[in-house]
Amino acid sequence: MNDKRKREIAVSFPDQFETNRLGLEISTAEFKIFENGIFAGSMDEKWNVFALGDSIYFARSWTHNCIYKIFTTKRSNSVTLSKFQVNRNENEYKSKDLDYNTVLLKKLLQMFLNREDFYYDPKLDFPLIKSTIKNLDPNNKCRKSIGSNNVGLTRQIHNGLTTEEQKEYFDVIGWEELKEVIAEKEDTEPLISLYLQNRESKIAITYYFDQNAKELLGHIRIKRKIDNS
Repeated sequence: MNDKRKREIAVSFPDQFETNRLGLEISTAEFKIFENGIFAGSMDEKWNVFALGDSIYFARSWTHNCIYKIFTTKRSNSVTLSKFQVNRNENEYKSKDLDYNTVLLKKLLQMFLNREDFYYDPKLDFPLIKSTIKNLDPNNKCRKSIGSNNVGLTRQIHNGLTTEEQKEYFDVIGWEELKEVIAEKEDTEPLISLYLQNRESKIAITYYFDQNAKELLGHIRIKRKIDNS
């Protein structure tokens, strides 16, 4: 992503927003990660993140809508992430829950910086999720995050990615099996998702559990097809 596109995304942050305190401190080396930028390389990666001036911007990789803007204060050896603004334009971001938005932002920062001290999701202590992580990532080679979607949103996302048009570009591995498992569930029923991304290969898989994490329902890997044209 070039500087012009970054500026376009930054200035697109809407006048409708809500603000909350963040109060996190990172090193100048960690801040360099945002100065270099984190850009989605697959459909699994939902964010483009970059620093511009004294702010860090989080934009959706699919739509380029700017959702978060973090304000920073730079010192000689550290950078304080003092507060953030979250998009409240209903056409770009539907969430209105500031507590949820704050936790999500901390979880994203935790994942990108590998800072386990930023936020610890209690769902990681659910026995089945804990044992799944132990079996799949015994050497802690993966970034991890917990998500909360409902059945309807999960259907909407993956049905959208498996249209005939999208099949030219992506393989959504595991969706047919998961779709069958959740076929009888109501759209409003909550699901828990566990996202694991290998830090080296960048391969990511999302595992879906029922709302109490008593049952592993299935997993999804979104693989971009190579363009041979």
